[in-house]
Amino acid sequence: MIEVEIKLPVRDRRNLQKKLEEDGFVKSHLVRETDRYFNGVDRDFKKTDEAFRIRKTEWLERSALKEDSVLTDDVPEQTTYITYKGPKLGNVGMSREELETTVGDAKVMREILISLGYRPVQSVVKTRQYYSHKDMTACVDQVEGLGDYLELEVLVDAEGERPQALKRIKEQLKKLGYSMEETTRISYLSMLEENVKMKW
Repeated sequence: MIEVEIKLPVRDRRNLQKKLEEDGFVKSHLVRETDRYFNGVDRDFKKTDEAFRIRKTEWLERSALKEDSVLTDDVPEQTTYITYKGPKLGNVGMSREELETTVGDAKVMREILISLGYRPVQSVVKTRQYYSHKDMTACVDQVEGLGDYLELEVLVDAEGERPQALKRIKEQLKKLGYSMEETTRISYLSMLEENVKMKW
């Protein structure tokens, strides 16, 4: 899958959430995500523009949507994922190849990666409110140490579908009162690492 995504800082989170619902987005689940990032064994992921992480997701509020898979009885209150993201595609947005699967135990997975030579780096912690409209997902994030952000995302199967998906995201962004000029290609991880450098 290719994740076609844009991200930008938010001026007024509550007003944004109101506009999303007015535009047909349906409020979904609220989660707390703790992302522990790792650097490579044979290369520096910062230089190659890749990302590798373990994500612990704690469900704070389940969706009221019957079709939402998080409502099933066999989903625990906490889920752990391991994710690889390839280099950004194109010159606009945060589009990348993404590979993700669940793992049973975050601590054990962390120890496995460290044993294989991967190096843990900065963690990113955020509270994320999901919204959905057709095949587009909106995430309103409160990122610890950074503030409020919006992510708009569409998943596509092939690179050829990316330009059309990005066009739709641009149109939606405009409806919300924002522009592509306000978006950033800098990850939360890089922002936090830069903040740490500035404090030192």
